[in-house]
Amino acid sequence: MKISLLNTCAFVAAGACLIAATAHLAGQAPAPQGGRRGGGAGAAAPAGPQAPDGAQAPARGGRGGGRGGGNPAPPQGGNGPVKVMLITKGHDFSPRERFFAMFDAMGSDITWTHAEHPAADVMMSPKYGSAYDAFVFYDLGGPGGNATTPDGKPVDGFLASNNRTYPNPSPQLKEDFKNLLRQGKGMVFLHHAAAAWAHTWPEYSEVVGGACDWYANTKIRGIDMPNHLFAGMTPQHITYVDKTHPITKGLGDSYDVVDEAYACAWFDDSIHPIAKTDFRPADPVRYLGNNWKYSDTTAWVKVSENSPVFYTQVGHGESAWVNPAYQALVRNAIKWVASPEALAWAKANPTHIFK
Repeated sequence: MKISLLNTCAFVAAGACLIAATAHLAGQAPAPQGGRRGGGAGAAAPAGPQAPDGAQAPARGGRGGGRGGGNPAPPQGGNGPVKVMLITKGHDFSPRERFFAMFDAMGSDITWTHAEHPAADVMMSPKYGSAYDAFVFYDLGGPGGNATTPDGKPVDGFLASNNRTYPNPSPQLKEDFKNLLRQGKGMVFLHHAAAAWAHTWPEYSEVVGGACDWYANTKIRGIDMPNHLFAGMTPQHITYVDKTHPITKGLGDSYDVVDEAYACAWFDDSIHPIAKTDFRPADPVRYLGNNWKYSDTTAWVKVSENSPVFYTQVGHGESAWVNPAYQALVRNAIKWVASPEALAWAKANPTHIFK
């Protein structure tokens, strides 16, 4: 069942904050439309503390608003105990309704709210993130774009080899996200989220456990690399290599999926693999250079500051979203990162990524 977030007073307050944040907390350039970048309009109205003075609450809307459909007042999805903030923007995905339907199918376990960048930036903080048990990122923060904003101002960022400018994250976003991770918050990163801020925020890549850019040369952990590989709609056999972990326990030995595969820079020294893929690029050196080894790890867990983190490389398109095995993996990951056991594990094994 879907209910408008505006029916709940707490949702009104933070929703107003999100609308106000759109004007103030961009932190990244607008994503170009079409291709592998871009995204729909609209911002979610999630639960949270009282919005800053002067913010206006969004108008009441239907199903499409919070899912990029145009109206800024989205519905809430699910009625489960785990409260989830789902963040998108910076990379196209289609059909959007099928993606969101995957989370609807988890509705007995999670209650999810959707927000898009830049409005979502404000939620990535202890103050407003306190309303959620877990964050799910299906975004690509800091996508490459034009060197100037629509009103002609220069974008503060990095000019890459593809002649696109990758914006720097705002100082406020960097500080807030660091503090959210140090507080201890479950984090789930899906598919292209590993490419967020790859040129301009190395600590973010460390949080995820890897970095990608398929269109420009990169320098990752001080190593120069060519543009990485995406192999569209590739048959893959995914094998669970840690079947005792709470995320994979009971899911069997493996699953099959036709989905986009990557050859990207995974940080094998900081992650605990739970699944591997049988995909092998024909020429890894072409996409990773001579100084980085291809990793067939496709799902992992790790600790970032005091927060439990999960990542899966699978998840580009509908063939994955409707796959029951993939749905079960993502459902279990969300439940696990939000669990007291995962939070205790993370706090007992902290890492120090940020200064």
